[in-house]
Amino acid sequence: MGQSSFEVVGDIACFYISGEQDLVGGVHQITDAILRTKARGMDKLLVDITSISGVEPPSVEMRFWLMGEWAKAGRGAVRLALVTRPEFISEDRFGIAFGMNQGFISNLFETRERALEWLSGR
Repeated sequence: MGQSSFEVVGDIACFYISGEQDLVGGVHQITDAILRTKARGMDKLLVDITSISGVEPPSVEMRFWLMGEWAKAGRGAVRLALVTRPEFISEDRFGIAFGMNQGFISNLFETRERALEWLSGR
């Protein structure tokens, strides 16, 4: 099984997942990171999944479910920047749009630097 770590750097919570993962378990780990960020009174979360293995890009139905889970956990309180590999980013960004409709602000990035810029409002 893979590894994960949660740390706070300045005003941004950072959650990293690596190694062998399963999609549902990874979604639950990210939900927990959103709740931990909110419990600390923070509103910015960077999640980096670029080093995971054993997971295929999610289907549209799975994106709908996972964004619903994350929206319930962080709605109106936490902005999420997800750093992932290109094959996990759909052109239509359906999940991002669905999350926004649920009051959850998030975005996808291929680099940690771009994600940090977005979270910092630059």
